[in-house]
Amino acid sequence: MIKKLVVNADDFGRSSLINQGIIEGHEKGIITSASIMTDRESFSEAVDLAKSHPRLGIGLHLDLDRFFSVQHGTGRLLGYRDSPSLVAITEETERQIRMVLDAGLTVTHLDSHHHAHLRPELFATVAALAAKYKIKVIRYFKEFYEGLYPGIQTGWTRELVDRFDLRCVDAFFAGWEPVESSLPGYRYWDPDSSFKSAELMVHPGRGEPWREKELAGCISPSIRSSLDKKHITLTSFAGL
Repeated sequence: MIKKLVVNADDFGRSSLINQGIIEGHEKGIITSASIMTDRESFSEAVDLAKSHPRLGIGLHLDLDRFFSVQHGTGRLLGYRDSPSLVAITEETERQIRMVLDAGLTVTHLDSHHHAHLRPELFATVAALAAKYKIKVIRYFKEFYEGLYPGIQTGWTRELVDRFDLRCVDAFFAGWEPVESSLPGYRYWDPDSSFKSAELMVHPGRGEPWREKELAGCISPSIRSSLDKKHITLTSFAGL
């Protein structure tokens, strides 16, 4: 069985050093896709880099941090700040989608900083906006709910994906290995696991040791060789 793998780099546009690492991982390694942040310092640079690297799939890395109290270090969302309305969050989501589209980029997928879009009270709204703007793929993995909302029923989330004619991968790998922000139930890169399509989330960059380590995995010849040996085909979300 041929397996399809999307290696997606989060945080595109967050800084020039992160942009540098993502493009290096694309040119020299296995990165096939990146998720862009609209309101960070190097968004414009990321747009230009995306346009000069047309094989790199681009999605929106929705950033809703301003609505939340964030636990620094782990990056977990602890709760809402100032009781924002769903209307305000909806408008912010739509604004960020429009920014990427207005920059002249095709949005192949949608995910979010700290997986905010997967929160039970937000998922339907974000999925509806993805469908409205013809974004075909949304990041979804049931392990998010198992880690933060143990016991919650998740069937309705997959029903929403189908209802809005969206797609998601069979398996989501939250990185090469567990880190401080890992949650119980998260899966990490395992090429021997069973899937037809999968996303490997990575955070490469320059200037920070942990991002340098992420980049090293993305450009490792041995990793590339292991994918070939296991008949794993690299693709972007547009190729699913």
